[in-house]
Amino acid sequence: MKLLEKLCRTDGVSGHEDAVVDLLRSELSPHLDQIHKDSMGNFVGLKRGKGDDLPRVMLAGHIDEIGFLIYNIDDDGFASLAPVGGWQAENIMGQRVKVHTRKGEVLQATINRRPALTPEKKKRALRLDELYLDFGMPGEEVKERVSRGDWISMDSQFVEMGECLLSKAFDDRVGVYIIAEAAKRYENENIDLYVVGTSQEEVGIRGATVAAQAIKPDIGVAADITGSADTPGYPGRMRICKLGEGVAIKQMDRSVISSVQLVDFMRNLAEEKKIDYQMEILVRGGTDTSAMQRFGSGPYSTCLSIPTRYGHSPNAVIHRHDVETAVELMTEFLNVAHAFLEDMES
Repeated sequence: MKLLEKLCRTDGVSGHEDAVVDLLRSELSPHLDQIHKDSMGNFVGLKRGKGDDLPRVMLAGHIDEIGFLIYNIDDDGFASLAPVGGWQAENIMGQRVKVHTRKGEVLQATINRRPALTPEKKKRALRLDELYLDFGMPGEEVKERVSRGDWISMDSQFVEMGECLLSKAFDDRVGVYIIAEAAKRYENENIDLYVVGTSQEEVGIRGATVAAQAIKPDIGVAADITGSADTPGYPGRMRICKLGEGVAIKQMDRSVISSVQLVDFMRNLAEEKKIDYQMEILVRGGTDTSAMQRFGSGPYSTCLSIPTRYGHSPNAVIHRHDVETAVELMTEFLNVAHAFLEDMES
């Protein structure tokens, strides 16, 4: 999974995804007929089938990751943070970060908290506005090199950990990996395939909305992470998925109810091809699936999800087998996507 490692190591907070677009362009140019970056910063690739007016299938994996912007810098050089995407303060205290400046530098810093000096502050949960960046430099030097709005990514490693993988940015570089690998492997000349690395998903599913309105896919399949709730403390009734038991086929999240027909087709296909899978119901969160469903040519959208522990943190955990089965199922679906539409029309 060298490409997955490259994707996770590449930094691209929402609104600053250019390096991920460049990596995808380099990786997928030999496999696609057209590639461009649209006005929202989406990577849009097209692999044409043979024939006119073929069904349009859109695969979406978002290329942004959560991060921060520099907010204010005090006279001593400590910077406050503006979050980009969903964070919990306790997940990032003490973590190393990279600050990408408008002058082209990448600076190291660490996140810490202002002291809880009153009983009230000691009792309540830590808040994001109590965190600050320490650059280890005098205030004048920080202000000379760092500006308000410079963006911040986590400085985490990609590590193999037993049968699992540990990294930042699995949300959603693993989804990008899945759609890229499926685009390389499938063999079906009866569809036009659009491979879209979507921007700014973490701040409102923005890139996918623009791309779906332009492409108007007949079928839309996202690839993203989902929760697991398989760690100590979660009762069985709250479990979402379990790491290592296969790709998760999304039935519902807070943003979408997936096409029942497409979900059933995916499920039957997985069983026919003997691909391990799970069914996903997520009572929170959302994915690019909803944009493709609302702005495509038809209602046929779902998502193939990777069960993930500690998703919005600097060190998320996923299982190799779930990724492998997701690539396999996505590829098998692309090979027969036209048949699904034919079934719906008959």
